[in-house]
Amino acid sequence: MCMRDRRYRWVLVLTACVLIGMLIVSALSRPDLPETVPVTQAAKEDVYNTVSVKGTVRAKRESQEFVYAPARVETCYVSLGETVEAGQPLIQVYYPEVSEEVQQAATAFFEETANASPEQAAQNGTIVRASMDGTVAQLPEEGDLLLPGVTAVRIGDFSDLSVEAKVPELYATDLEVGQRANITSVADSGNTVSASLTEIAPYAVQTFSITGGNQSAVVRCSLQITDTDAELMPGTTVDVKLFTDTIENAVTVPYTAIRQDGTQQYVFVCEPDGTIHRKDIETGYQLSQGVQVTSGVSAGEWIVCDNQTPLQDGEKVYPDAGQ
Repeated sequence: MCMRDRRYRWVLVLTACVLIGMLIVSALSRPDLPETVPVTQAAKEDVYNTVSVKGTVRAKRESQEFVYAPARVETCYVSLGETVEAGQPLIQVYYPEVSEEVQQAATAFFEETANASPEQAAQNGTIVRASMDGTVAQLPEEGDLLLPGVTAVRIGDFSDLSVEAKVPELYATDLEVGQRANITSVADSGNTVSASLTEIAPYAVQTFSITGGNQSAVVRCSLQITDTDAELMPGTTVDVKLFTDTIENAVTVPYTAIRQDGTQQYVFVCEPDGTIHRKDIETGYQLSQGVQVTSGVSAGEWIVCDNQTPLQDGEKVYPDAGQ
């Protein structure tokens, strides 16, 4: 190999070393690129605090008809769901164990009070009649045996429905007459109607567990269904969502925006030039998708919604609003 070739090789090696050195110096002296972070605007929305419990639909006006001794149903004059008037015959019963003296006394009573003939009075003693206008909500079948003290027929005014609910004592102080509520049928989740809290019991009652679990206290409440076209069946179970507090135009941010410094919560607010600043905040209600902020930020401010990436106050970032 000649001397000229050796010189060329050394020149190439030296040139390569110089170029590599320049690249290293350039890389070391180049400023760091800003961190890319997701951002979103603090929102403004109405915030609701709710209490959810189970309830039972009731006709606000009901009557229960009974027999005065063990009896067997002979004839049903009406059907379940039929509209009846006060005094209308519902069922005729037979009292197999009632003595002749008692039946004669019942006949005499109806003959005197209803001004009926002896034949009509004898029949009235075995007929159960409606004591109010309404709809038949409970009715035995012919041949059924009835006992005194057990409801034979139940009549309800279905045009005026209410809901009976039991609220845990923990939320009793949040209840106020007039609070609105949503009532949803357990059997039909698409059937939701509006209601208003009308009555709150002045005391709590203990509930007991047959398994020996902890006892708890509940407050009984009544809610008036306000939808005139409500299609709920009395006696059925419903989900009751009581709105105990409403805050209009509340400021909210995502959970992922909240950072913690000891007991202090804070967020990073992003300026138009990409500079971020720490802002200490106070929070309120916990929502399904975020948190209510009661002080510290305003609606419309751009908030860093990434609480995992280490960031510093005054740092510049590349805000990405598309995430």
